[in-house]
Amino acid sequence: MSEMLGNQYFLSRNYSKAASIFLKVYSQYPQNLSVRKKIIICFIQTGEMDKAFDFFYELVKEDIAVIINTNPVADDCPCTELVEKYGMILPYEENSKDLKLLLAMLWLYCDANKSLEYFKQLSLLNREEKKYNDVIIMIEKHLSSNKIKTN
Repeated sequence: MSEMLGNQYFLSRNYSKAASIFLKVYSQYPQNLSVRKKIIICFIQTGEMDKAFDFFYELVKEDIAVIINTNPVADDCPCTELVEKYGMILPYEENSKDLKLLLAMLWLYCDANKSLEYFKQLSLLNREEKKYNDVIIMIEKHLSSNKIKTN
């Protein structure tokens, strides 16, 4: 099983099959950041938020820029279409941890500031989850270091 086959499933939006291929590639090449980034999207799309967040958290700790510097067109990342699809939180969904987690992760591929907003909301909903605060700190650090570079 190769990354190329996983990419074919990913491109055809067959996230379940893509995930199974990418996980095999990951087991052989855990340093492959591109595969790890796609595994997150696959797990989000198959509704496996906890698994998606586990991969997301580890990747963000390792190198947050890998996700933030995603080019949706060049990487054929469906993040923009997915945030458009899931982006409106209805009043009855206001306390949905999974929906906010989904959006927080997806937005990091497209807009770090929006991602930060959702992680802050998640942190308020789930004060016991230390990892949300860790991600907030990492995003803020990345954003502030980029402001320094551009000034």
